[in-house]
Amino acid sequence: MKVTRVVLASRPGNDGEPATENFRLEETDLTEELTDGQVLARTLYISVDPYLLDPGLVDGHLSHFLGAVGLTGLTAYLGVKERGHVIPGANQTMVVSGAAGACGSLAGQIGRFLGCSRVVGICGTDEKCSLLTSALGFDAALNYKEKSLTDKLRICCPDGVDVYFDNVGGEISDLVISQMTKNSHVILCGQISQYNKDVPYPPPLPPQTAAILKERNITRERFMVLSYADQHEAGIHQLSQWLRTGKLKVKETIVQGIENTAGAFVSMMKGGNIGKQIVQISG
Repeated sequence: MKVTRVVLASRPGNDGEPATENFRLEETDLTEELTDGQVLARTLYISVDPYLLDPGLVDGHLSHFLGAVGLTGLTAYLGVKERGHVIPGANQTMVVSGAAGACGSLAGQIGRFLGCSRVVGICGTDEKCSLLTSALGFDAALNYKEKSLTDKLRICCPDGVDVYFDNVGGEISDLVISQMTKNSHVILCGQISQYNKDVPYPPPLPPQTAAILKERNITRERFMVLSYADQHEAGIHQLSQWLRTGKLKVKETIVQGIENTAGAFVSMMKGGNIGKQIVQISG
């Protein structure tokens, strides 16, 4: 039988940005004769994050297992739960960068569920800002491309920032950290602004930012969701419960057709998605 697949044709190189030309769509033959231990599967959805997760069932919405109740949701939930040190009733303010993305859009909601009294999102368009406050329960949202982000963040967080869910790194994170309180916590989830640069992960901080972390005793350690495998089952159960009851709101950006996988990946890396970026292969 004839099948279509996407292969990595080339790499962007050091400090290069991924482009559709780095991928190649090709047709190949696949035998229908299976040997013991083999399974023939039909692909329904593709996740275009830096990982892939096999889909399952969530009230018939298969794509949620690539996002809200998959590795993305677990990253948001366990990141906030294990590294945020959220204390109900403590009047904590949480800031999320990349807040309209797959992980950030969930993390902000979860921060509220676990006890943060104020949640502020940072994203790249006015449309995303509006979505965060109107549909996802964020108290405020800031477009980092506008002027005076420092002043606007200070207005939104008059008592400082107690929990920072960091998806982007770079200048935005330096700005947020400069307004964090003593003994506060950075959840180091991602550094997407640095991924196309030839730097180690996590990228080194500017001396001024590193000094603030030390002076204010701010925790900032790399978060790896796979380090909490013993909590995955309970985490999936909690996420599923929030989703089924309508408490957790999920956003997806879905494109149709395997031929659009490369374009979807490049778009996601540049912030073209709202919520989880998905490629639907078949229905």
